[in-house]
This record gives sequence, C-alpha cells and structure tokens, in this order.
Amino acid sequence: MKRDVQYVVRTLARWAIISISLSALFLMAAGTMHIASIRAYLVTFSSMSLVTMLAVDPRLARERAHTCPDAVAPHLRFAAAGLFLLTLTTAAFAVGRLRVFAVTTPLRWIALLLFFLSSALQTWAMISNTFFSPALRIQSERGHCLIDSGPYRFVRHPGYLAMSISMPASAVAIGSWLGLLPATAFVIVIRQRAEIEDQFLRVNLAGYVEYTQRVRSGLLLAEGPSTRHVENARSLP
Repeated sequence: MKRDVQYVVRTLARWAIISISLSALFLMAAGTMHIASIRAYLVTFSSMSLVTMLAVDPRLARERAHTCPDAVAPHLRFAAAGLFLLTLTTAAFAVGRLRVFAVTTPLRWIALLLFFLSSALQTWAMISNTFFSPALRIQSERGHCLIDSGPYRFVRHPGYLAMSISMPASAVAIGSWLGLLPATAFVIVIRQRAEIEDQFLRVNLAGYVEYTQRVRSGLLLAEGPSTRHVENARSLP
C-alpha cells in the first residue's frame, strides 16, 4: 500500500484531531496554556506523533485505525488508554490548578528528554514491525510473521518498554509528581499485557519460542514457557 496524496491528507487530518484534542484536554485540566512545561510537552508529543504516523507502513496504519478485538484480555487495552488520559489530566490539573507536588524545572526538562527518547524507541519499533497493532491477535490475513529486526534484536517488547518509560516521564515532564500515581498503574497494566502477549505468541506465532531463547523480554518478565491465560489461544483469531 503506497503513501499517495489522499493517504497523507487523511493522516495529517488524524494527527491534527489528536493534537487539538490533547490541547483541549490540557486546557480544561490546567485551566491555562501559559505553563512552559505543558506547551513543551504538547510540542514534543505532537511532533513525535506526526513523525510516527507518516513513517509507519500504510498497512499498519490501516490496521491500527480499524483494529479488531483482542484475542485475550481486551480489558487491559482499555485500561491502559484510560490511565494514559488520567495521567496527563492529573499532572496538568495538579500543576495548573492545585500547584502542589510540583517538579523543579530542570527535572521537567530531563523528563521531557526521556519522554522524547522513549517515544523515539516506540517509533522505531512501529517502523520495524509492520504488525504493531493495538489488538492482541495473529494477523493471518496480512501474513503475520516473527519480527526480529530493529529494536526487536535487543528486546522482545520494545514498544511496551518504551510506554513503560514514557508514561512516568510524561507526568514529570508536565510538572507534577502527583501524576506518577496513575502513571504507575499504567506501567503495571502494560507489564501485565506484555506478559499475556508473550505467552500468546509462544503458542500462536511460528518461531517465537526459539526467539525467546535468544532475546530477553526487556520488561523483567518471567522468561519461562508459561502459557497461562492462553490455554485455548489457538482457536482465537
């Protein structure tokens, strides 16, 4: 699938909607946009989002825009999305309205750099893995196969690893330690989802078991061949 003019226009439109929606969320939560750390975070988030959306394979973009249900544990996906929004809202509300548990300016910039680097890792993973879908399933209609290039040479779940870093970094970069509470819950959910996905792929994806023997998870998960949660996975899409 090629990147024609219509595809680029649709991508830019989606990016604009996401950026405007996030700006509105921050404005409502903080009550102002005159906070340097919020503006810096918005610029960084929007810039990385634009690069990612334009760089990924169009087939992956279509898969992500029209995702199917998860084969197992669909509740974790929705929990992660909710905690993502809650983290940003809590941090912005605390720094803009409560003005408590504030992070010092130097730490905000360090956290923003960490957010940028972790976002870059996730973008690299999405470019390398054309099956980087939000839905936990085997994409048989697209010839789903093992990916062991790019960051997948070093860790099995670079996307989840990046998210586990970027969410706490987001809370600190915006400027409030209070945002670390939902961010911590987000990391717990992501680790659970990564563990379940790892087990699912052991059962359903050809070559994955051998891959686990030479590449670590990257999230301090159990490295054994556990298959709990996926006893009947082969019958799932």
